[in-house]
Amino acid sequence: MTSTLERPVDAPSPTPRSPRARALTWVGGIVGGVLLLSGGFSAVDLLALGSEGATTVTESATYAGAPVVELVADGHVTVTTGGDRVEVDRTARTVLSAASYRVDESPDRLRVSYRCEWWRPGFCSASLDVTVPDGTAVLVRTSDGSVTATTLRGPLDVHVSDGSVDVSDIDGDVTVRSSDARASVTDVRGTVDVSSSDGPIEVSDISGDVITRSSDGRTEISDARANIDVRSIDGGVTVYGTGEPVALDITTLDGRQTVEGAVDPTSSTHVRIDTVDGYVEYLGPRG
Repeated sequence: MTSTLERPVDAPSPTPRSPRARALTWVGGIVGGVLLLSGGFSAVDLLALGSEGATTVTESATYAGAPVVELVADGHVTVTTGGDRVEVDRTARTVLSAASYRVDESPDRLRVSYRCEWWRPGFCSASLDVTVPDGTAVLVRTSDGSVTATTLRGPLDVHVSDGSVDVSDIDGDVTVRSSDARASVTDVRGTVDVSSSDGPIEVSDISGDVITRSSDGRTEISDARANIDVRSIDGGVTVYGTGEPVALDITTLDGRQTVEGAVDPTSSTHVRIDTVDGYVEYLGPRG
């Protein structure tokens, strides 16, 4: 008897990957590595600052008031109104590192800076707790820390690169620019302009116009009694009306739309909501 052995069929050769696909793979690998490294660094940072080897230094200073007070820190910043001078309490917590404190005074501006010496191999947090006189315009610039601003009687401008922003009871216009941070703004007697590249935005009880811009994160607005302009690339938007009719303009490329609030195209109050990817809701007053 003669047997015939069938020759196995060769597996098809894999289709060569396009340069675009290979580039995307490389980019994905690099981004993943950076995120892992960043997460590991943050964890080590927290452990180091909480260890027995951490050094904490707290000092205070007083300065004459100025029309504008600028606060720059590599840590948390709190600011409020009180008295007729600028009171500064500073706290540095470090491990194998140091923080540098600097003050620049001029007739129209006081600049207080508390920065970490990041070129050193250790870990550092440099925070400010500040009280300013009534009517002071306040600018805050911070990285790797939260900002809390309350009971101010003047305009406020906040830039945060990594942390949270809580603003309340402000008699003046408010501007917030945040990256990788949650932003909450409430009880403002003035206009509000908030932009966030990564993080939710919450705005409520505003007497003036409201403008928000979000790249990635949910946006919620309530009890805003003037014009509203909301734009979001990736994230849902909910706007609660006041009960008064508004001229409403909604645009969304990918997401559901819900309109339950009072609408009148002839109203002098305009609400515009523009999203790319996310739900859109214009509802009645928040219960």
